[in-house]
Amino acid sequence: MSQDEKQFPLISKKNCCIYLNRIISSCELCMDKMKYYNIELKEYVDKFNGKDIVPYKIYSEMVDKSYNVISYLVNLLGDSQAVAISYFKYRKYIGKLAKKGNTDIPLLEATEEITDLLNQFNRERNWLNHIPESLLIQELKLVDDGKMEFPMNPVEITHYNYVTFEYFNHLYLSNCEFYERARKLIQFAKKEYSMLMECSVLYPRIYSDKPLSNDKSAAAIESAKKQGIKGE
Repeated sequence: MSQDEKQFPLISKKNCCIYLNRIISSCELCMDKMKYYNIELKEYVDKFNGKDIVPYKIYSEMVDKSYNVISYLVNLLGDSQAVAISYFKYRKYIGKLAKKGNTDIPLLEATEEITDLLNQFNRERNWLNHIPESLLIQELKLVDDGKMEFPMNPVEITHYNYVTFEYFNHLYLSNCEFYERARKLIQFAKKEYSMLMECSVLYPRIYSDKPLSNDKSAAAIESAKKQGIKGE
C-alpha cells in the first residue's frame, strides 16, 4: 500500500487550503450539533433543578450524544497520527518544515492560549479514544481507602436508575466549557485559512432537502479499504 494513498500531501498552499477547509467545515458541523445538544441539556437542567435525582436514561442518552460529537472534535483538532486529518498535526507538520526551511507556507503565530488549547485537545484525544489503565489504578486506590467496592465473584454488572442532579449538571457545565474551548481553536483555524486564501471567507449554513445517500459514503468506503479495513 502506497503511503501516498494514506497521507494527504501538505506540500503546497492549495493543498493546505483544502486541508484546513475540510477541518473547519467538519468542525462546524460538530459544533452545530453540540450547540443543539447543550440547549437540550439546559432544558433538562432547568426541569430537574431543585430535585435530588435525574433518571439515568436521560443522562445516558445525553452522554452518548455528547460523546459522539466530542470524540469527533478532539480527533479533528488534537490527533497527532501521521495519517489523521487534524489541526494539531497540521500545525506541527508545517511548523517543522518551516524550521528546516523546506516550505514557504506561512503559519499564523499562535498565542500561548492557542498553543495550550492544541496541547489540551491532543491529550484529551489520547485519553478519550482508549480506556486508560490509570482509571483502573485509581479505582483500586479507592477500594483500598474503603470508598469503593470491587467484587470479584460474582462480577456485578450494575445498571443505575438515577444520577444525582449535581452529577447531571456537571455534564452540562463540562459540555459548555468544552464548546467554548473548541470554538476558540476553530476561530483561530479560520483566521489561518483566510490568511492562506488571502481573502475573507464566509461560512453559510446550507439546509438541503436532498436525502443523504450511499453516494456520500463512497470516499469513506475507499479510504477504509486503503487502511486495510474490510467492508461492503
